Amino acid sequence: MQGNQFKLAAASLVLMGLMQAAEAATPVPYGWYLEVNGGQSRISQKYTNGTPNTNIGFGGSAFGGYKFSPFAAAEVGYTYYSTVNIDNAFGTKAATNKHYSFDLAGKAILPVGVTGLELFVKAGVARMNSNLSITNYTAVAVGGMVLDTGSHSATGVYGGAGADFAVSPNMMINVQWAQAKGTSKTGNGTLYSGGISYIF
Repeated sequence: MQGNQFKLAAASLVLMGLMQAAEAATPVPYGWYLEVNGGQSRISQKYTNGTPNTNIGFGGSAFGGYKFSPFAAAEVGYTYYSTVNIDNAFGTKAATNKHYSFDLAGKAILPVGVTGLELFVKAGVARMNSNLSITNYTAVAVGGMVLDTGSHSATGVYGGAGADFAVSPNMMINVQWAQAKGTSKTGNGTLYSGGISYIF
């Protein structure tokens, strides 16, 4: 009899533990959310005289959105990319180009059971912006460079993919890739990042 009571008590403890784990891993609720991310940004853009086409550095993003269901959300975002240093043919810094983008996207979500893990993809439009300014006119002249200075912007496709994990009912951590397409004057911006979001 005591053996059966022990088994029943042990089974009850295991069941309670599983229920608590399932509750802790419940997907985040619906509603408004804010998200911030940081990581490695890449700007791909062509310049004159064989200057580098790709710049890699630190970038970051911030999003605000609304989660309609476990499977869908919509958001607006801002992304800052690392400043591009443009050298002349002799390796002397001649100009800088700063980039940022705004985006509007839909988000399709695939919850992985009740693990708290969600996979997602994003698709929408982005407004890519750049501001090129000369920092060394002598370097530009010596290198025979022709640079299109000033501010430029272009509207293009925005896309992304990644994964969220719920660390509490209202807070999630994530890793993701996102890209904003521009033109030859603005370049294309890519951000590989990790971050945190909070749903209200």
